[in-house]
Amino acid sequence: MIKEKKIWITAVTLLTAIFLLTGCAQGAKHFTAILTNQPEQNEIEEIEPEIAINDMNRSGIYDSEDAAVVVRKDLEAGTIQFQNIASSRRYTLSYDGTTTVYDKNDQALSMKQLKEGSVVTVRFYKPRKALAYIKENPDCVSYKEVQNYSMDLRKGTLTIGEKAYNISAHVVVVSDGKETDMMEVNAMDVLSVWGYKDRIYGIYVEKGHGYLRLQNEDYFVNGWIDIGDRVIRKVSEDMLLVVPEGTHKVTVSHKGSSATQEITFARNEEMAWDLGEVEITVVQKGTVIFTLTPMTAKVSIDGKEVDVSKPVEIEYGLHRMRITAEGYDAVAQYIRVAEPSANIAVELEKSEEETQEASSEKKDTTEKDTAEKDTDQEDDTDDDKEEGTTSKKYQSKLSDAEEEDTKDESSEEDEDSKDTVVSSKSKYKVYIDAPDGVEAYLDGSYIGITPISFNKVSGSYVVTLRKTGYQPRSYTLQIDDEEKDVNYSFTDLVKLED
Repeated sequence: MIKEKKIWITAVTLLTAIFLLTGCAQGAKHFTAILTNQPEQNEIEEIEPEIAINDMNRSGIYDSEDAAVVVRKDLEAGTIQFQNIASSRRYTLSYDGTTTVYDKNDQALSMKQLKEGSVVTVRFYKPRKALAYIKENPDCVSYKEVQNYSMDLRKGTLTIGEKAYNISAHVVVVSDGKETDMMEVNAMDVLSVWGYKDRIYGIYVEKGHGYLRLQNEDYFVNGWIDIGDRVIRKVSEDMLLVVPEGTHKVTVSHKGSSATQEITFARNEEMAWDLGEVEITVVQKGTVIFTLTPMTAKVSIDGKEVDVSKPVEIEYGLHRMRITAEGYDAVAQYIRVAEPSANIAVELEKSEEETQEASSEKKDTTEKDTAEKDTDQEDDTDDDKEEGTTSKKYQSKLSDAEEEDTKDESSEEDEDSKDTVVSSKSKYKVYIDAPDGVEAYLDGSYIGITPISFNKVSGSYVVTLRKTGYQPRSYTLQIDDEEKDVNYSFTDLVKLED
């Protein structure tokens, strides 16, 4: 009896061992996994079944891990396209209800909340191209809804606040669910940005730009237009302005008359404002009292000097003010006159050069007073010499100031002329070759039908292309100062749906 019991126990033990070995083998076969930054590798490393099961319970079956940028989402098809950070290779993975999505703080996200352009860590199963897990990469640099930035496409840099980043040659830029180009990003756009260390890999345009066309604007030509304090421009004929997306108060003013309209601008869409329909108000003027430090400062309004020793009458509307004084940094800004009376107080800051010279003069005077102990006659002679030196120096500085004023006025005139066409004596040109037969605008001012060219002057410009029945597009051009022509060819405009 005891012998039979031992045989029965031995049989059960053998069966259990066989079952466990078979189960472990199957588990190892079905739940093997590897974490790798090289998804293109075909080798799969065998690991312990317990680890694989834990991974599966947490984020599904996967055999690869990758750092990538989200390029495109198709919520209907259940797919996401990624771009590998290191190789820039693109691939598409499918997802389902078992796919887990997290932000960098391990908070759950929906697929709708996951932004294109974001840098993420993905885990997926190659044979089925199945996405198991996706998380915003905690090691990446990210900025949300940035407005304080500047681009230099010539150097390939994006500066956010005080920090400058290099833009990846394969940067992913997405606007309104569609992939676009860095040149189509306008300085007034609101961006979310992702990168790693000192390089930007993904950009999502949170708020883009639209367009404003003025119609029957004759009365307001050479006046001013102000769009939500974001765009301030001198009005010219046939304007097409790039404006920030959203609802903004738009004001045009000229000769003391003004008109205001609240307009909603949609991304990449054109709005028209017929100024022939607005009621032109009676010309009004406001009295402005200036309080300036130093008192010798000079004030010019719209390029004309005014006498600030008494109240100044200025027409209602937007005006450009410039304040200068010898030895001080000039102040240039826009002022809006909209009340019968107003006070403007401005304190100029001493220029760095003047401060250094004053310090040097004080040092020289101290050394001279210590070293020279002569007779009254010699003192008088020294006083005469010092007075002559001061007078000569004052005349020299006055000449410099006049020269600076001339430069400032010239730069203002250049800025105004830029509103119409970039003016330059340069023999080199910027050519817009394609698309053919569309209207071209330079910083909002009409310059002709493509193909077209304008004189080359280094700087940043916005070229807008328009054609009736098509969606307008604008491009940021940053022109270098090399002595050669520059040619641009852009993609065809997209026809609007009926």
